[in-house]
Amino acid sequence: MVNTPYDDVFRTLLTDCTALIIPVVNELFHTSYTGKETIHLLQNEHFIKLPDGSFEILGRERKRYHVECQSTEDGSMIVRMFEYDTQLALENREVTAGALVVHFPDSAIVALRHTKNTPEVMTVMIRTPGGEVSYAVPVLKVRQYT
Repeated sequence: MVNTPYDDVFRTLLTDCTALIIPVVNELFHTSYTGKETIHLLQNEHFIKLPDGSFEILGRERKRYHVECQSTEDGSMIVRMFEYDTQLALENREVTAGALVVHFPDSAIVALRHTKNTPEVMTVMIRTPGGEVSYAVPVLKVRQYT
């Protein structure tokens, strides 16, 4: 059994105190949710395990988010973010004649501990035969807040 106390606390925050994620989302993504929006935790309906930090906020529009809590830097978080983001994108895919359209969520990392080398933003860069695309994954450094 893996000991994941920080993940457990973050999961509890999302399930039992869902409205508390709104200020975190506003800080990370420079949004202006009021707290009156509906938050829908995403559940896995297929064989792929969706990450615990995945949810939708239903306000003027439906927006998917993926926020992971990181207690210590291990160099693999951005890889896991991309893996989870891909799972979320495929979960909500659109298939038309000859095309697959996926919508990646807005993703972020909440760093409980950080060093001077912890970036403010991590980047996922995807190189395809048709070109390159990238997206930013902001890092919220908890110790910078009172």
